[in-house]
Amino acid sequence: MAREYAQQYDARPYDDYRSLIVEEKLDVLFLTIPTYLCGECITLAAKSGMHVFKEAPLARSLPEATQWHDLMEKAGLRFHVSAPYRFAPGFLQANHVLEKEPIGKIYLIRAESFGPFPVDFKWRGDPVLAGGGVLLEMAYPMIDQIIWNLGIPERLYSLNAGFCSKRVLPPYRTEDTAILTMKFPDGAMGNLISGWMAGQEQELLSLYGTEGTLEVNRNFLRVRDGKGEIVKQNDYQVDEAWLTAQQIRQFGDSIMDSELKPVSTAREHLANVAIMESAYLSARTQLPETLKVYGSLLKLS
Repeated sequence: MAREYAQQYDARPYDDYRSLIVEEKLDVLFLTIPTYLCGECITLAAKSGMHVFKEAPLARSLPEATQWHDLMEKAGLRFHVSAPYRFAPGFLQANHVLEKEPIGKIYLIRAESFGPFPVDFKWRGDPVLAGGGVLLEMAYPMIDQIIWNLGIPERLYSLNAGFCSKRVLPPYRTEDTAILTMKFPDGAMGNLISGWMAGQEQELLSLYGTEGTLEVNRNFLRVRDGKGEIVKQNDYQVDEAWLTAQQIRQFGDSIMDSELKPVSTAREHLANVAIMESAYLSARTQLPETLKVYGSLLKLS
């Protein structure tokens, strides 16, 4: 397959990614491989002076995330993590709307993130290799959007389960269904539900404020006033390819112009990984978990 693509794009094929990183004088390394394979790539990129664009999630655990972040930061290199919702018209417009506070003080957040089972489930079913299941794979962009707009929750409680593991071959040990409940420093509460059993992709973020409500996904935005009347509604049509192109373009611009702030850095995504790690700990202990320790560690609080 590598040779076929190389012939198509007049490129040199490699049978070892380490040789490619070491021998080629690359400016940027794009990582679209499973996260458990990324450690050596990021280490080699940092040593070779390459900026990195990595598909989400940033890492499987907070220690892994901080190690990779520190490697790239010490090398003075850009480290971008994919965050498609930050570039999606619906969520971008929601961010602008919230800055004007038309729905008042937000007191309740409800989020949904559903989708079909991944086609290749082999490594995703191993909790060591994958780091987690649907919460880490499917719900990560929605959690990123919640943090981006509302900040970091101070306490959370999570439940997860694998209801369909016996119906999928080979059987898997990561969760296919998850619930995450959050409490924010300003008193707001939130709930996120995610699952791989929906059959089709479904995403929605609903924000309830003292003066109205806002509902949004990547292609849709609706704002209602306190009486429930629609005061703003927009529909958009963008696909994954368009969102990926926007991210790559902004990442490239930030490399060419050191004064341009990157939109989705690994530093920002440390908070996402901290929330994931707390959620999985809560699911294991069946107790609420706090992010104060993580906030202090990352200087995010």
